[in-house]
Parts: sequence; C-alpha cells; structure tokens
Amino acid sequence: MKITNVIGREIFDSRGMPTIECTLILENGVQVSACVPSGLSRSSYEASELRDGGHRLMGAGVLRSIENLEQIIGPELIGKTPDLVAMDIKMIDLDGTPNKSFLGSNTLLAASIAVCKAQAYINEMETYELIGYLCNADTVSLPFPLFNLINGGKQIQNNLMIQEFLIVPAGAQNFRQSLEIGVTIFHSLKRILTKLGKSTMVTDEGGFAPIFEDDRQALDCIVNAIEYLDESLQDSVVIGINVGASQLYDHVTKTYRWHGKSMTSQELIGVYAELLDTYPIYSIEDGMSELDSHGCQMMTNALGDSIQIVGDDLFATNIERIAAGIDNNLANAAVIKPNQIGTVSETLQALRWCRENEINTIVSHRSGETNDTFIVDLAIGASAGQIKAGGCCRGEHMVKYNALLRLEDELMNASQDQ
Repeated sequence: MKITNVIGREIFDSRGMPTIECTLILENGVQVSACVPSGLSRSSYEASELRDGGHRLMGAGVLRSIENLEQIIGPELIGKTPDLVAMDIKMIDLDGTPNKSFLGSNTLLAASIAVCKAQAYINEMETYELIGYLCNADTVSLPFPLFNLINGGKQIQNNLMIQEFLIVPAGAQNFRQSLEIGVTIFHSLKRILTKLGKSTMVTDEGGFAPIFEDDRQALDCIVNAIEYLDESLQDSVVIGINVGASQLYDHVTKTYRWHGKSMTSQELIGVYAELLDTYPIYSIEDGMSELDSHGCQMMTNALGDSIQIVGDDLFATNIERIAAGIDNNLANAAVIKPNQIGTVSETLQALRWCRENEINTIVSHRSGETNDTFIVDLAIGASAGQIKAGGCCRGEHMVKYNALLRLEDELMNASQDQ
C-alpha cells in the first residue's frame, strides 16, 4: 500500500508554541499522523530545528518546515510503500547537512515517525512491534518510569540548582503499580507543600516549583511524601535527579555556580556524594556540563559503581557522541530523545549501540510536548528499560502513562492466550 499524499500542519505544543504535524494519506484513505515536541533546555549538540524567524509567532513559526515537508520530502515519499529505514536515509540525503539545518530536524522527525506508524499499520502491527522487529528483538518489555516531582534550575529561579527531582518505583511489580505509586507520591507531596505554605503550581514538566531554601529541602519533602505510601512499598522507591549542570558551568573558569559559590568539578562531585549518603538517590543526570568531559569522567569513576550516571546534553542521542562517551567512561546511561537527532532510524541506532555496550537508556519526552505517544512505542519496542514522560498531571504527560497502561494490558493478555 502506497503513500498518496503528505500534508504538513502547524499546530501548537503544551507550551502554546508552534510545532509541526505530518499526515500521510494511504491508498485506502487511511490517514496516519505524527507530531513532534520541542525542548526548552537544549544541548548544543542537538540537531537543528527549523523556525521561520521574523515577527509572526515570535519567530517560532514552522511554515518553512511545512514547505520543506510538502515540497521537498513529500515528492520522495508519494507513490512509495512506507519503509522507515530507506525513507530516513533518503531524507537525510535530501537534507545534506551534519545537523539537519537545511530541512530541519523537526521536519524530518515528523515525517519519520509518520512513516514508522504507516509501515506498522500496513503490516498489521502495533508501532512498538515494528520497532521491536527493526531492533531484532525477540521480545519487548515495558520501561520503568521516572516521575517528575519538583523542578528548579535556571528557568524556574526558585533557589534550586537541580532542574528535576524525580522518583523511580524500581521495586514495583508492574507498570500499573508504578503509576499508582507515582500518583500517590505526587498528591502526597502536594499536601505537604500546601501545609508548608508553598506554591503547588506545576511547570511544563509537570513538577511543582515552590521556592525552597536549598536542594536538600526539596529532597526532604520528597522523602516525606514517599512515607505516605504503604510501609511495604516505601523501600521500592528511589530518587533520581537531573542537575542540568551545563547551565551552571562557566566554560572560561571551568567552574560551577552552586548556591552562590564557585566550585570545581571535583568539589561538585563531593556535593553529590554527600547527597548520596543522605538520600536514596539512584540516578544523576547531567551532573557535569556537556563541555566538561574530564568532569564527566571523574564523576563516573567516583560514583558510577553505585548509581546511574546519565548523559543527556552530553550525548544528544548522537551515536558518535555516545560511542566516544563509552570509550572515555563519561557515563553509564544515556537519555534518548528522538528530536535531538531527527529520525527514528538514527534513534534506534543509538538505542542499539547502548544496549550492545551495556549502557542503560532512558527514552524521554521534552518540555514542549504534544499528545503523540510515539515515545511509549519506542521505549517498549526497543526495550529501553526506562522512560521519562513528566509528572503525574497535565494531559500531554498522562496520555503517555495511560498508553503504557493500555499496552501493558494488551501484552499481558497476549501472553496468557499463548
């Protein structure tokens, strides 16, 4: 079954900012659509989004992206049967730049996800099944969620150096129990913050953003919220933090700003070590700047045997950067965001490379999200192991968690029928 038309549409993400939707129309009239998210905090190594510039929509419009989709990419897809790998290769060739700056990574990814969904439909497969097939996987598995609870960092300006405070129900028996734990802790934390007279407004990421004295106060509140769980479940929950240290780093002095102090990489690693002694922290993401490779190496050497050291800005879902990071022991886990690299095929290459080198992976959303649930299929099909889809609130986050619930039920029923 062939593609008969390719349509681009300017829609708006969860921050009310423009983004692109791609719709493929197939010979039987079926329409398959995909929407792409956008990050506010971006790695300098990410593929390049294409925006219109000028005054309209503060320069963030995507009409140029739609033009590229319909006039350059579209003619290469129309009349052909959806084939993700072949079509991704063709689109990368059409772009012809190392960072997708000609056609735009947002343009390519919208088309790439739509092709992936269309190929799955034509082959009477779920999207995650096709991804599993492309990954040469015999089985698929559901990921552990990292639920966003509290947000800080440069954008929030609430005295917190750490961008994200998350909980991981690592001991949950299944995803449904994980979500129940996450929801319970989220609402328990809300009650705690209310009693303390703090704001319970939520951020783009779905976490709370009250003003604290320091990061330990936020961690104390999370520990207290975990204690609202049944006693039998409390030990099954660990904490993750995403520091976003690139925003704290001065590349000239090669130091970090931490609560008004200037710290070397080694001193900041010491701060993390002290936090590990006090709190049940399982994972630290972007603890060092993307520009501080030596600091990343020191941190992994110092803490990597006991916790997950995650690279996001450092790797930007780029297989070459991930490979170099593995060779130099810069992290033992990688965040995977399809829009950092621009195509599904390249995302799968990054996931496969991590798996072959025993590097943990976390498929992640972006702060400017849509209701597209593709990252759920990606995490399941590639058996990524972990997923970040925001806090336990707001529709763009909950639609992904609800999709995981549905697919868990489908997979369980399928296994029982065999």
